[in-house]
Amino acid sequence: MLAVAGFVVLLAAVVVTVVSLLGTGGPESTTSTAPADRNPRQIAISSGLSAVQIGELLQEQGVVVSGKAFLAEVRRQGVEAELKPGIYELTPGEDMGEVVRKLAEGEQSEEAKLTIPEGLSIDQVSERLTEKSTVGGEEYERLARRPQDFTVPRVGGETVEVADLEGLLFPSTYYVAPQRPAEALIAAQLEAFSAYTDSLPWDRAATLGVSPYEIVTIASMIEKETAVPEERALVAAVVYNRLKLDMRLDIDATVRFALTKWTGALTQSDLEVDSPYNTRRYKGLPPGPIASPGLASLEAALQPADVDYLYYVLTKDDGHHFFTASYDEFLKASEDAPQQ
Repeated sequence: MLAVAGFVVLLAAVVVTVVSLLGTGGPESTTSTAPADRNPRQIAISSGLSAVQIGELLQEQGVVVSGKAFLAEVRRQGVEAELKPGIYELTPGEDMGEVVRKLAEGEQSEEAKLTIPEGLSIDQVSERLTEKSTVGGEEYERLARRPQDFTVPRVGGETVEVADLEGLLFPSTYYVAPQRPAEALIAAQLEAFSAYTDSLPWDRAATLGVSPYEIVTIASMIEKETAVPEERALVAAVVYNRLKLDMRLDIDATVRFALTKWTGALTQSDLEVDSPYNTRRYKGLPPGPIASPGLASLEAALQPADVDYLYYVLTKDDGHHFFTASYDEFLKASEDAPQQ
């Protein structure tokens, strides 16, 4: 099988805040006493949050005493649908009307806006952050390989023990406050994984003969193998069909992951690398995900197409593949496959 280099950017995602949206859980204050700490704070407000959620966030961060009072002021000004995402400098005890005005006008900081595309591995995200953001790529990679420092999300309701956070760092758009940005970004990605995936039909994993975490692994391979939406379920079918027949998966993206070699042609020596991730050499699934899959690839891994395909090969430079159950047809199509 030939891997595809393209990745699909999650363009219309509802972005997730880098700080918890949970309220304090205690009773609402009925006083107007300002917080003792009057130092300005950088607060990240992500799109998709309701006025109620923003009020809870501001209360949690100590900017306002009461989230309910904030909501009342928002409604008084008639701007409930106009609150904008971004990074805001807000002072605890600041006039409530002024806080609402700032959020309605939208003083957004583009430097703090980060889009993490689907299908990138931890090392690829690290490289991207180093090149295109103020978030330290090396620090991001270091932390992403220390799952013990974070709350690892449950996958399909199951607790997973992982060596790193590969596959669980959900691709989306984030607003990251300047304090400890790498840590904040990772925490937000893990929260987003739970938020986006909790409602998936994870019970199908058992029907397919795999665990929920293995679904993430399969989805990560789908993400790397095709950028064409309608092909995701077909690639998933090939994976499951090969597993059932005890065939090697022969997915080149797993070799690239083992070598951290994401560009350039793979040599015969590359294809023979002794790594448990090398599905050219070893049967079965790799030990874990090779990238962070998006929601569509997770859905495809849970609901593969009902076809008998065992092979696919790249046929066009736009990323489309030819799928077949015939090895002879695969070989013939491979002769005309574009170089990668």
